[in-house]
Amino acid sequence: MNSTSTSANYWTQGLSPQQVETGNRIDRLMTLEIRPLSGGLPPGIVVPMYEVCRAHHEGPLSMAAAVALKEKVVPGSTVFIATGAGVSPKLPWGETDGPVGAAALAAALVKGLRAKVVFVTEEAHMAPIKAAVDLMNAKLAVWAEEKPGRDVQPVTIESFPIGMNRGQTRSRALIETHRPSAVVFVERDGPNVEGQFHGVRGDCRDPLAVGYVYLLAYHAAEAGIVTIGIGDGGNEVGFGAVRESIRDVLPLRGRSLAGHESGVVTVVATDVTVSAAVSNWGACAVGTALAVLVGDEELLHDADTEHELIAVTVAAGARDGATSKQAMVVDGIAFDGHLAFVNLLSAVARMSIRTAATA
Repeated sequence: MNSTSTSANYWTQGLSPQQVETGNRIDRLMTLEIRPLSGGLPPGIVVPMYEVCRAHHEGPLSMAAAVALKEKVVPGSTVFIATGAGVSPKLPWGETDGPVGAAALAAALVKGLRAKVVFVTEEAHMAPIKAAVDLMNAKLAVWAEEKPGRDVQPVTIESFPIGMNRGQTRSRALIETHRPSAVVFVERDGPNVEGQFHGVRGDCRDPLAVGYVYLLAYHAAEAGIVTIGIGDGGNEVGFGAVRESIRDVLPLRGRSLAGHESGVVTVVATDVTVSAAVSNWGACAVGTALAVLVGDEELLHDADTEHELIAVTVAAGARDGATSKQAMVVDGIAFDGHLAFVNLLSAVARMSIRTAATA
């Protein structure tokens, strides 16, 4: 059962025809597959995975997540964004996919819903995430200066320990202390049925080297807090809601290279599952859909900020998840591809917002 005890299509039922069509356009952009055809992440899985989640929610995924946030987040309330993926030796400080999109979504939540955003990650991923947060906080401060009387709460970060036992304690403490109104996971690994963590290509990760941040999904559910999972491979938190169907569309049914029978797909479910070509894109898409719902172009992400976010996370140690290289690349796609995506996404949203304003 999900944390709010609602049906999977609850979040899309009240959308207007224009909002559905805008959500469709946003979703088509976030599922445009331009990953390398070989040598990187598995090609050909983006659209099939999206279609599984689309059928589950019976509507555009970006809008479903945005509706959930708009409904549950009130001014001054806290939203957790859990991000950071990858382990040593290939990704010792995490990857470029995750922190960038999470920062863009955080800005939209602060501007549009007046939320207090708290990132959650383990120490190994702290440097790139802090770099992204520091950049976004600086930009939010400049934005707030132009809004007389508008007080913006800086985005903060909470660290999370390694291992199950310490993770259980920390997860419960974070939920009890902050009492968030929503918990969002962006490119955050979740375990399979056997409790093992995997990359999408089947590599099994040492459970003693992973932060069990996914526990926030379970503890949020216990407290009736809405949860959103954003991912691109099936191994990330959220896909447990459609686990068997996702396995059916993955090569070799998501086989574990370590021989774990249940494969790479996580067992951890969320209320809304957003499947995108790149997790950063999914997070940006949700922020864009939120901008459309509240009718405010100022929530939109921009290409200059996207470029800066990729740059600062790479400088802080983040690597490309497809190649493990410390370069201006996310999931095998060079930075200019991501800038083009952001520009197109904003164009779709502006068209919708301006049409609604003149209707």
